[in-house]
Amino acid sequence: MATFTFKAVDENDRVIQGTLNAPSENLAMLRLKKVYKNVLVLREEHMAQGTTTVFQSSPKVSYESLAVYTRQLAVMIEAGISINRALRFLTQGESQNLNLVLARVAEGVEQGKSLSKSMAEQPRVFNDTYVAMVKAGETSGGLDMALKKLADLMEKVVTMKKRVQSTFAYPAVIFVVCLAVICLFVFYILPMMLPVFLSMGVTLPWPTRVLVFVVNTARDPKVMVPIAVLLAIGIYVLITVMRNSKGTPQLKYVIDLNILKLPVVGKLLLMNDQSRVLYSMATLLDAGVSLTDVLTTLELIAGNQVLTQKLGWARRSMLDGASVYRAFEMHDAFPQTCLQMIKVGEETGNLSDMVRRIGRLYEEDVEIQLDNLASMLEPIIMAVMGSIVGFVAIAAFMPMVELLQNL
Repeated sequence: MATFTFKAVDENDRVIQGTLNAPSENLAMLRLKKVYKNVLVLREEHMAQGTTTVFQSSPKVSYESLAVYTRQLAVMIEAGISINRALRFLTQGESQNLNLVLARVAEGVEQGKSLSKSMAEQPRVFNDTYVAMVKAGETSGGLDMALKKLADLMEKVVTMKKRVQSTFAYPAVIFVVCLAVICLFVFYILPMMLPVFLSMGVTLPWPTRVLVFVVNTARDPKVMVPIAVLLAIGIYVLITVMRNSKGTPQLKYVIDLNILKLPVVGKLLLMNDQSRVLYSMATLLDAGVSLTDVLTTLELIAGNQVLTQKLGWARRSMLDGASVYRAFEMHDAFPQTCLQMIKVGEETGNLSDMVRRIGRLYEEDVEIQLDNLASMLEPIIMAVMGSIVGFVAIAAFMPMVELLQNL
């Protein structure tokens, strides 16, 4: 018979702690579920003694689900519901992983920790911006407003991600369908037609010979196996380098710098990162976070090592006494139009509102660029795939024309 410690929630939303003797953990859980509405923690007593870390690593949570939960939490707190009770209500939502994380956060609050500290213990779900916003709301006494602004920011990020996905979805579908049709014709239909032409003694024209060479090469294991192995090794090395770059700022800086040099795409990615940084900056300033702490947080969420480095330089310049405008200008963190608006906002004492306006301007510009990119990609893909399909069709039907002429 083993002894288990447990923590559960009764029908009146009160947290109950105690011990229970049971032959196994499963039987202990079944007994508790018959008595309590929700079981938060269950573990053997010897496992609990001398440990300081109660929870395992956080499960993966959808960013969109977190945005919805944040909005709901803000509304509940604004309505006067206590933080602990609001968190318990949210643990009954659709996302099981997020329910588990919020139950852990609620337990931390019940143990006397602040909401921001409890969330900081789940770094895989709540990033630095999230924790900083919540902490600022707790400090200023406006937690509901801080959560609302945080929900606004997260919803904008979700909307932008969906916008990017929808922009590239149609061209990607066209490309895949055309590629599938070409492969079907080249690797299935054409091999059935070639023996007929060869048996009739028809001299194959050069487009057909080129196509036959490509088909035979693609079906030759001596050629394709080494290519497949090299391709797999290349993909593995690329994935490894990308993963290691997160822990190596110098390597990530080189990668991001080269990505930003790409035509059209590089500028689009930079504008998207700058828009997110500006919105985050405005949201943090509205929540009462100090300017130096704001820049420290922005370095962590910039998403681009080039921009991160510039923001770090700007923060150090501000600590040396430079103004916001001057610090950003010295290190070329943003374009001149953006810098001038920041200067005006700093002079008028309305920096957060001005930064938000710039972020909205960048967001609209990104949407326009995405529309332009989509309008460019569609005809380019259609032209390329149409040319390939046309070449395959000509190569396949030219022997038939010669065969008819020789009859």
